[in-house]
Amino acid sequence: MSFRSFGVISVAVLILFSCSSTVEQKPQVSEKLPLVKEIEIVEDANYYLQKAKQSYANNKGSFQRNALLLAAAEAFQRENRCDKSIKMLQVVQKELQNEQQIRQSNLIIAECYISLEMSNIRNVETLLANLPSETKYTSRINVLESEFYVRRKQWINAAGSLLNTTLPEVQKSQQVWSLIKNLNLPELEQASLQQPDLQPWLQLAIINIRFALSPIEYKQQLLNWQSRNLTQTVANNLPQEVIEMLQLEPVEPSKIAILIPLSGRLASQGIAIKKGVLASYYHDLESAQTKDSQVIKELHFFDSALKTPEELNASVKNFDVVIGPLIKEKVAGLHEILPSNKVMLGLNRLETTSANSISTRPNGSLEIEPSQPVEHYFFSLAPEDEAQQLAKHVFKHKFVHPVIFAAEGSSTQRMAQAFTNEWKKQTGRSPELTTFTSNKDMRTQVSSVLDVAQSRSRIQQIEYLSNKEVIGVERNRRDIDAIILFANPEQTELLNPIIEASLSPFARKSLSVFASSRSYSIDVNQNSLRDLRSLTFTDMPWMLPDHKWQELSAEVNKLWPQEKDSLLRLFAMGVDAYNLIPQLRTLKLLSNVNSHGLTGDINIDSLGVIHRILPLAQVKQDEVTLLGLD
Repeated sequence: MSFRSFGVISVAVLILFSCSSTVEQKPQVSEKLPLVKEIEIVEDANYYLQKAKQSYANNKGSFQRNALLLAAAEAFQRENRCDKSIKMLQVVQKELQNEQQIRQSNLIIAECYISLEMSNIRNVETLLANLPSETKYTSRINVLESEFYVRRKQWINAAGSLLNTTLPEVQKSQQVWSLIKNLNLPELEQASLQQPDLQPWLQLAIINIRFALSPIEYKQQLLNWQSRNLTQTVANNLPQEVIEMLQLEPVEPSKIAILIPLSGRLASQGIAIKKGVLASYYHDLESAQTKDSQVIKELHFFDSALKTPEELNASVKNFDVVIGPLIKEKVAGLHEILPSNKVMLGLNRLETTSANSISTRPNGSLEIEPSQPVEHYFFSLAPEDEAQQLAKHVFKHKFVHPVIFAAEGSSTQRMAQAFTNEWKKQTGRSPELTTFTSNKDMRTQVSSVLDVAQSRSRIQQIEYLSNKEVIGVERNRRDIDAIILFANPEQTELLNPIIEASLSPFARKSLSVFASSRSYSIDVNQNSLRDLRSLTFTDMPWMLPDHKWQELSAEVNKLWPQEKDSLLRLFAMGVDAYNLIPQLRTLKLLSNVNSHGLTGDINIDSLGVIHRILPLAQVKQDEVTLLGLD
């Protein structure tokens, strides 16, 4: 603690000690607790501390002194010095006898706790439970409750508390909307059945998610909603993104350039993407003819294998939209020089420092901003995204101690690192990570991490000491509740049975085993499925059974019956890339709206980076069963 901080706190302590010593010297007249108006905070904290000292010296009255000390605490809070406010109040609280002042003190402490570290959230909950809802501080208590629920990500409760504040109606409506739009469609629909006071915002959010990708229907639904809510603040002061939605023009190109490698070592990947783009184009063309539409896009494919970004830029000068390139370095190069009047959907993701400029906020943290006012979007099948989603799923389902087994290799190690980073973000702890280099090493590592080897050694030791045959059952560690695999299908087929065989029959429940799409292939046979029993994994909908593109899947299997899994996934990427073009601006504006594609549920952040939410599936009874989106 600094000398100045110690001095400020000492003032309050000395005041309190002087109060108790004075009482011993001469009797004090019983104080009537006057109804003093709450002091308006217009000065700094030191001013109110001095006034408190002066007040007590003049009349020996503790009530007015305490009111001024509370004013000092409020001033510390306003000055963003909550640590001083808390420390002082912890001293002053022992002298408070007036209920109103006790409530004010608890309220200040709770407000300060919630503005500091997350570790104080339980203290806030305790203080809130002891703050009566009907007091002169009702509005502040409701603001505090709302912030508390935001920390817990309980958006509906936060919005409900905010409604009961005395904030200006327009500001209140805007803040309620900012909370409501964090909910997904099922959550919104459930809340609409239970929260009558929040109906206008809930209904608007449902319209946004359901109809945003159909502009004509969206406008009609919005008009109907406004007519039902004419007296509501939110209907007369629409959220900014809704206003922008009404003004938004979709991307409607007449000519599209696709820049992909059609020769060289990446030719097979480029050709798979081309097949997907063409499949979508011909479906679009057929639909346009059915609807008697005159808007038919032109597609032109350019081989990007041996071209520099400058040469690619020259090739697309007569095109409205560019899909590609595929190589990260070429995406970065083209991103820097492409004219601002062209929309680019890069088929890879840039490094943060390439795609954006980084500035520093006043508090010293980094703020990432787009480097140019251009419409550039970045679509990638990044394996790290799956790892992050798995970490969120494992945390959401209350697993506490996951262990990662990752094969040696760049992709699997990147996934392990992404899972570790996300898990640490969620829990503050890093999971155990084990890397294996071969099938033999795999068995050794599993035995070691699960403590089976140590258990076997103990059995052998007892057998040696007793000089008799000991019938014992190896036991595994009991603290591990989930295993995360980052490995290819062949490695997973070996790993999963090893893990299963390493588990003690005395365990209360079996370990849950999770993996990514890297561990699954649509070509697995029945024997392989048995080896993958109980495995839960993420994958794009296109690769899982019972998806909604069965007709397209049948055509693909007929045309390319021997196509590899990796190329089928790139085919799906090509389909989605083409279909995303008219939706790009809407998805970027409304980050909580998803486009349901072959590669997953797609959304776009404010920097134009495309993210996918993948469904989960599980191997049950020798078949793959879809579990749905998380």
